[in-house]
Amino acid sequence: MNDVVTAMESTDKEIEPRNDDVVVTSPTTHPDTTSLFPGPRQAEWDIIYYALALKCRGSPIHRPNPPTAQPIEYRKEGFSIGDVILLNFGGYVDFLFNTCVPADSPFNGRPRNIPEGFSPISPPLDPANIHEYAAFKGHTVLDGRSVRRFQIQGRVPGTVFDAIAEEMAILTIPEGVISRDIIDVSCFRKYIAANAVGWYKFVNEVGDRYATNGDLRIVVGSDRCSAWSRVATSSVTVHIPPDNSASTRSLAQFSVGTNAGGTGVLRSIKDGQAVLDPDGVVYQNQSVFLRTLNISVCDDIWSKIAEDFRPHVEPYRNIPRGTPFTWRSQSMEMHPANGINGLLLKQKPHAKFAITQDNDWISVLKPDDPCLPTANEFLSRILEVYNICEEDDVVFLEYKPEVHGIEFVYRTRTC
Repeated sequence: MNDVVTAMESTDKEIEPRNDDVVVTSPTTHPDTTSLFPGPRQAEWDIIYYALALKCRGSPIHRPNPPTAQPIEYRKEGFSIGDVILLNFGGYVDFLFNTCVPADSPFNGRPRNIPEGFSPISPPLDPANIHEYAAFKGHTVLDGRSVRRFQIQGRVPGTVFDAIAEEMAILTIPEGVISRDIIDVSCFRKYIAANAVGWYKFVNEVGDRYATNGDLRIVVGSDRCSAWSRVATSSVTVHIPPDNSASTRSLAQFSVGTNAGGTGVLRSIKDGQAVLDPDGVVYQNQSVFLRTLNISVCDDIWSKIAEDFRPHVEPYRNIPRGTPFTWRSQSMEMHPANGINGLLLKQKPHAKFAITQDNDWISVLKPDDPCLPTANEFLSRILEVYNICEEDDVVFLEYKPEVHGIEFVYRTRTC
């Protein structure tokens, strides 16, 4: 009798390319741009993130289904509060371990992804500190659009070309979501401060994740559904000055489109074939949005972490001695907290850690924002309604008790 291996998978449609950069089409209005600049390339998740992050639900997730390598108990639930994650630049949520359960719990990570000497947060997270609600009830369509300006480096040194990216993502959730959020995240600060350095060293030196400062995050909120579908498009227009071309046309346009969908369905693998759950159970385990605590360390600590990582990489790279050791992050770069945390550490130069939550930047988004604000613009808005606090070597944000005479009440926004 053949053994049956139980697995949990999303029924996502295949997308080519699935998680790497999506190559845009050739320019439609200018034939000779290849000699001027490399054609713009954009990862599918970048399009989705820029468009849907404006919906005030945190980070939109490219691949909402939980990792198939996890125990079935975990996959039935999906990404959970307390998960320590990296948001991979290819669109995956790289789940490492969970801070709220013992190391041997089926809701924790695989043994090789759990740091040596790990212990969960103590005292345990109070269930009364978790707010459960339905941010979207019934059939929901989220239409996210972003228009952002950027520059493309030309092939000739010193030349740049102005560009505009118009990104659109439509997320359809047929049966709504279940949302969960930690109400007061302050219970995590001392725990994170005591462990952040060890976590960064572990994920790089043992896990080979090549995380850079600001990449580590802890899930403190989620929107999970049982089914979803998504369409995403991007159009990039590049302005070409007249003196760069004999053509009278001054614009080059590039575009790309993708679609995807999935459900949380239990499958069994028997004789190499996928067998659907005969009971047809579909789990609400598809995390379309995650909200996180975002962890950065000061420059002095990061320099030491980087130097400790150098011996693990140097055999494969020619790195001159005496030069600061850096590497390209394998995680997403556009998360708003990365820039905000860096600015907060400059505001409080004696702090060792910056810990912010997604609700800090979500709360200052405006309905008419054409795109995600810059880090400086975010901080300018934040300072109108938040105090910058420093306690136990941690810099963080705390909502002002009263803003324009209106007392703050905790809430997670939808835009």
